[in-house]
Amino acid sequence: MSRNSESGYSSDENIVSPQEQIACDQRRFAKKYEVEAEMMRSANGIIYTGVEHASRQQVVIKQIPRGKISEFKQVQERSVPGEIYYHFKAAQASNTVVRPLDWYERRSSFVLVMEKLDGFVDLFEFSKKHGAINEEAASVIISQLVTCCMELSNAGICHRDIKDENILINPETLEIRLIDFGCASREGICYTTARGTPAYWPVEFFTNRQLSAEPLTVWSIGAVMYILLTGNWETDGNGQIYRNFLAERSLNPFTISLLDRIFCEDPLCRITMDEIIASGWC
Repeated sequence: MSRNSESGYSSDENIVSPQEQIACDQRRFAKKYEVEAEMMRSANGIIYTGVEHASRQQVVIKQIPRGKISEFKQVQERSVPGEIYYHFKAAQASNTVVRPLDWYERRSSFVLVMEKLDGFVDLFEFSKKHGAINEEAASVIISQLVTCCMELSNAGICHRDIKDENILINPETLEIRLIDFGCASREGICYTTARGTPAYWPVEFFTNRQLSAEPLTVWSIGAVMYILLTGNWETDGNGQIYRNFLAERSLNPFTISLLDRIFCEDPLCRITMDEIIASGWC
């Protein structure tokens, strides 16, 4: 995430005011990128397509309103939204994370510029189009997701919003990328407040209002796995899953057993990411 002095970071010899810093960032952004069209609006920002002037390469530009930012981090004497901080850190830890290119500060928002991946769609659209897929293909996808989450964990990051909409996939190769670190947190603490999407929160949050990083991540991975294998994901709003046992009849008994271990209601007994890999399923 480091920048040189030209990019706006100040040194002891060259202190600039926040207003001057924002103006500098605005000039730098306008010089380097052009916004083309709005792609979508998410819960924590607006996403646009754009292009880098020099290379004419397509990019993705996310505008994050200040009012949507729940956490700031200090990076070289500047306050950076947690989303940007954790995204850059995650990309250093895992190649399965969409690559962030730069960030800029504005008066009412921050701007994050990311690579644009040709041929990729989000997993929600992929599943909507293809429905349930075979176990071999699902295994290829889940193996990448588990490995990515383990790499983030080793770097001290919990994504906290693993779901089909936050995963990009190349339908031809089944290669995936993880996006949207707006809910990410430092790992290694017990969470008593929830972030992310309620339909993907594990049952323990609804029973005791506490979450631990790995059991939360495993449950969310299980939800993605279930969507891939059955085309379904329904909960009662309190962490209880409506499993589609008719769809499960086509699954290998070993796969069903793995799902049972992922959706164990006791987080202390829930399977770990290491154990998912060691199981040989993915």
